[in-house]
Amino acid sequence: MPTYAFFPNREEQRRADRLNFAVAVGATPAAARIVAENLLGEPNALVGWTAIDVAATPAVFVSGLPVGARAQSTWPNLDRGGSYLKGA
Repeated sequence: MPTYAFFPNREEQRRADRLNFAVAVGATPAAARIVAENLLGEPNALVGWTAIDVAATPAVFVSGLPVGARAQSTWPNLDRGGSYLKGA
């Protein structure tokens, strides 16, 4: 399945908690968006964000550490405030 990255394209779409870049796997961008929103525990939180297939994109850095689900060991699992993601 493809892997998609999501990010806000406009300033007013940025999140106050600074979680502004998501990567998720899904058969379609819409399916991957739901996976990412479930990790946040916030349905429709990424509506309007840009979705791109990462297989066809240039290299990128993300400012700040990634935050993953609490039950995984690949990514850090606490956000900047020391909390777990709601949906994780």
